[in-house]
Amino acid sequence: MSLVRYPHIFAAALCAVSILPAATTANAQHKLASVENHDGVYAVDIFTEVGSCDKAYHWTFSVSSGRISSSSDAMMQATGQIDRRGIVSVAFRRDNNVAHVAGKVIGASGSGTWSSPTLQCGGSWRAARQS
Repeated sequence: MSLVRYPHIFAAALCAVSILPAATTANAQHKLASVENHDGVYAVDIFTEVGSCDKAYHWTFSVSSGRISSSSDAMMQATGQIDRRGIVSVAFRRDNNVAHVAGKVIGASGSGTWSSPTLQCGGSWRAARQS
């Protein structure tokens, strides 16, 4: 089959090839636009489901430029982040104890799990952005 004999097939193929990069770029820009900024103050409810830790805790933490820090308990040190896709990864330390937190924030709320190898406890958490 000669491309010269079938110019409409050649033109259609050329058009499809030229549109594909534009569609891919538009799709990537749409995905980037849907990425959120999760900065703010969050109220967090923590529930113990395994171990002998207190059954529930409540406190707040702050997120600035994706970095998490404790805002209500100077004794609790937080190291971690909420990335632009909302993935939460944090370690909280107090004295010799540590708790690892993982989860996801979507919009103004989030949830996930936590575990403490030093206290031998674990459970779930949920958070809501206050500001």
